[in-house]
Amino acid sequence: MSTTANDAIALDVRPVLARGEEPFAMIMEAAARVPAGGALELTAPFEPVPLYGVLAGRGFGHVTTPLAGGAFLVRFVQTGITPAVTVGAVHERHPATAPVFAAHGVDLCCGGGKTLEFVAKAHGVELGRLVAELQHAVVAQG
Repeated sequence: MSTTANDAIALDVRPVLARGEEPFAMIMEAAARVPAGGALELTAPFEPVPLYGVLAGRGFGHVTTPLAGGAFLVRFVQTGITPAVTVGAVHERHPATAPVFAAHGVDLCCGGGKTLEFVAKAHGVELGRLVAELQHAVVAQG
């Protein structure tokens, strides 16, 4: 494990998997050390799709880049966006999420004190989808 030039925690699990070991605990330990706005850059020999949901539940959005030889580099960014966070807190910290809220009819004024879980139910939006869209908006802005 190391840090990259942009202060992301870099973790290459290819050697761990090549030894027949399971890297999940190592990945979760590294993710726990990522501060708000920070990143974990994971290199794996396959696309780690199951991690997307696990880390999304802990506030991480992601961008995946295929590498030569079938490997993948996934940049997980700690957005702090989880179901328990309020609409107002998300929008205040990440203004780029406003179009996502608008697309789902979520009012940033009167609904600002409600949690994402509450507004998803109230607006008939699947919670995981709403959280993923918000996280993506944050990660996409760079």
